[in-house]
Amino acid sequence: MSKTFAACQLQGVFFPAHKQQTFHRINLEYLVPLQALGRQHVYSLLDAGLRSNLRKAGGADDVLHSLRPQLETLASHVSVQGLSLMQGREDLRKQLLARSQGSFSLYRASMGADFASKKLAESLVTEGQAAQQRVILAEHMLHDAVAANADNYRAHFELGWMYLFLLGKLERAATHFQAAVQHAQLLDPAFAQFARRHLADAYYGNGQFSAAVETALQATHALGLDDMESAYECARYLAAEGANNAAAERLAQVVARSPVYYVQAQMEPDFANNIEIGGMLRDLRSVRVKRIQTYVQTHWQQHPMAVLALPDQINSGDLFKQVVHQHVRVLSHLPYVTLSQREQQIGKLILAASQKRIVREVQHRSRHYEQVAEQQRSRWGWVNQIGGVLIHASAVLLLAALMFYLLRMVSGFFGIGGLLGSDEVINQLLGSMLLLGAIGITLFQFVPFGVKRLLRKQVELDNTLHVLRSS
Repeated sequence: MSKTFAACQLQGVFFPAHKQQTFHRINLEYLVPLQALGRQHVYSLLDAGLRSNLRKAGGADDVLHSLRPQLETLASHVSVQGLSLMQGREDLRKQLLARSQGSFSLYRASMGADFASKKLAESLVTEGQAAQQRVILAEHMLHDAVAANADNYRAHFELGWMYLFLLGKLERAATHFQAAVQHAQLLDPAFAQFARRHLADAYYGNGQFSAAVETALQATHALGLDDMESAYECARYLAAEGANNAAAERLAQVVARSPVYYVQAQMEPDFANNIEIGGMLRDLRSVRVKRIQTYVQTHWQQHPMAVLALPDQINSGDLFKQVVHQHVRVLSHLPYVTLSQREQQIGKLILAASQKRIVREVQHRSRHYEQVAEQQRSRWGWVNQIGGVLIHASAVLLLAALMFYLLRMVSGFFGIGGLLGSDEVINQLLGSMLLLGAIGITLFQFVPFGVKRLLRKQVELDNTLHVLRSS
């Protein structure tokens, strides 16, 4: 698909004036059979439309990364819808041709309707006067088709679609959509519901909100919530009519099934400044946050750390609550899409963060006691140093005493031992040595007050830390 083609479709069809320049999907479903668009083309148009809406609302495009699975599902649904419409058109064409045997006017009208569809498709990818001429030609040929054969509900529908999205003639669009619904009701009920959705959109664009709501309710009642686009459009019409509570209730059902519509609703002009719907969207976010909190609380109660007795009066429950509170503040700023799609992943991240917080607290306490003990040792280190000096002095005195005895033995060998016969000096040396040694050993082994208790706590915390990391 060329960029020009996409730009023309997005500008001219996805943002008609009566939709107040906001992307909607309802008209895309008919462009698929009209232009034979593939699934990837549909996805590209959905993505481009939502990006345009996000830019208009001042939102960030990165939220679309989380929406990719939902957009792919929508693209598949629209593609299937397009194939069904193409097949229905072929079946109707064969029926009309079979009934036109012998009637040239019916045959010409049937062929003219097919040719008009091609001209409509061409008008979407051409510009200026050429596009206008194709639309005028398609309008003329479709009028011939419905004049010759009123049962050609596809011709009625294409006239209505052209008036609704290309020419802006909403009253004529409503008239032809009504005819399409009436004639298709018995022959093709599925197409009748498809036409009824467009009829409601024509009523809405013309300001007939009550009629739009009534028609949309008929379509959603027949299709159910499987067609979320119809339910979303019905919520828009209810909000435009002033039935805000009913609109909020229906929109909540749609948003709960697909977060794409939460993004859409945030920038929807019909929902702007609507207190009920704004409160409902905030409540949906709060519900997601509470679901994550419940998941975390439930799994935390089963976690080993929740029942493990930690030393130094460390309360794992308080630390867990701190982590949850911090993450809840962050969750309040996350997109609803992220909250809805990554609910369990976010819960697991919070549990992992709680575990890391407890381990970090135990490690911090252990390092703190180690630092305090080291400071105490540094403060009282002079006592150990004095003890070392005294031990050194006692060793010197011991060596002096040993030298004295050695000299006396040598002098006795030479017969002059009487000169060193007095024991008073050596006794004083030995006494001083014992006294200094005892005091030195005592001072050298001195441990500052409270350090032993700190060391015991540190060892206990280190053992607990090892257990936590191995668990």
